[in-house]
Amino acid sequence: MSIDIVVNALKSIAKPVGSLVINQVQRNETVVRTLKQFNFDPVQPPKDVDGVYVYSLIEYGVGKPEVILNLFREREIKNAFWSAYTSNNPLGFYKEVEKFLQGKDLAYDIRLLRIEVRSQLEEFGEIFIQVAKRSKSKEFEPFPQWNLDEYPAEFKSLIREKIRSFCGRKFVFEAFKQFCDKNRSGYLTILGDAGMGKSTIAAKYVWDNKSPCYFNIRSDGRNRAELFLDSIRKQLIKRYQLQNVQNAN
Repeated sequence: MSIDIVVNALKSIAKPVGSLVINQVQRNETVVRTLKQFNFDPVQPPKDVDGVYVYSLIEYGVGKPEVILNLFREREIKNAFWSAYTSNNPLGFYKEVEKFLQGKDLAYDIRLLRIEVRSQLEEFGEIFIQVAKRSKSKEFEPFPQWNLDEYPAEFKSLIREKIRSFCGRKFVFEAFKQFCDKNRSGYLTILGDAGMGKSTIAAKYVWDNKSPCYFNIRSDGRNRAELFLDSIRKQLIKRYQLQNVQNAN
């Protein structure tokens, strides 16, 4: 099955820029109709890698802008995805995509539409894993943990909610930079009354700099030292590909 033919079909039903998102029922119907158009079984996906990739692209791509569909049709992107999948290295996929986009018109188009590439790559990967599981093929095992963020998944929704409407505070981040430029180590503390935006500033810094993080959330029980240590350890292991330090203090 040619990816180009499938992408062209998806582009014919792509969401126009600025239009409202189609509702879930309409989307599901379009996905099923498109799968059948290319002789896929809407219930039982194929078992081969190429087939699952195209099948996943249909489930993912209905309603997506043309520019993001054009990204996933590239052979280099497909190869980078499978390499990251088999090595359980989703961040490697993100970095390969960033490298691929450097200097290309496609990168400009993505920025123009303010598309968050990382979240799109993550969404596709999660759909691919779901389809792979339904295929019941051993070729896709073990299934990776598809988290493209260097910060832990348990804080992802909190960070995205905090920064959703963030603006301003440029002077704060300039102060952060000055501190880091002048000090090789140490602590920078943000002080302020409740509701002043301390957590939002921290979330924005983490998002922009992909830095290790831990948010104390008493209501979720995430305010114990051992939880902090476990989370930070996992982040450092993932970031620096450390070996045999799962229990290091």
